[in-house]
Amino acid sequence: MKNLILGHIYFLKKDHFFYGCIAIALIMLIISIRVSSFLPIEIPVTGVDSFFNLFLNDETIIYAFMLLTVNMVSETYQSGVIKNIIGKGTGKEKYYLSIVLTISLAFLLITMISGIIAGTIAFYKFGLGTIMYPAYYILAIIARILFVVASISFSLTTIIFTKNTIYGMVLALIIPNIPQIIETIFNIIKININLDLFKISNHMPTIQNASTDISPFLPCFILLIVYIALSTIIGIYLLKKQDIK
Repeated sequence: MKNLILGHIYFLKKDHFFYGCIAIALIMLIISIRVSSFLPIEIPVTGVDSFFNLFLNDETIIYAFMLLTVNMVSETYQSGVIKNIIGKGTGKEKYYLSIVLTISLAFLLITMISGIIAGTIAFYKFGLGTIMYPAYYILAIIARILFVVASISFSLTTIIFTKNTIYGMVLALIIPNIPQIIETIFNIIKININLDLFKISNHMPTIQNASTDISPFLPCFILLIVYIALSTIIGIYLLKKQDIK
């Protein structure tokens, strides 16, 4: 597993798309800093708030990393790299998990660094601030990590299924939104149906809603873990069914 992860890191260093993802993260950081700088002094964005808002709430960067996952694996199919890796006896389960782990860690590292930069700038302007609900913040970080792993896993599974960058990305974006799509279809034919229980967006925590009530995290964790498990099982199954050797 360690050698696989090191190999993926080496591949990322040579991947221009990865640097594009870093550029997007930098753009979002600049936007976040500029927006907070225009807020009146009566609405201070402290260092703690700025860090967590950027780390937990920005979806643009995760979409970029989902596309990075699709593009990276698509290239391994086209270049025959995956054939060489699997052909040397590497377990397909390890290959799948190593990609999810590598790209998830890369995403979390980049967004954490961006959050620290934004938080430091906000600290010098408005102070550090306080964490009034530490349990909520800790659970929110865990939920974010699970969300990132689920998103990368969705992307990896869809590219394994399609072996096509465009189709893989489209499917990766559609799958988490299937409940909303089903609701829309049923509403068109005048049938009311509520699938909020299965919508990831409905369960994800926000700093604006931070409180001592941490009960919403249970359904959030259950849903994310179920999605990660399903995506991983299906992805590994599809990979095992493919004749890559």
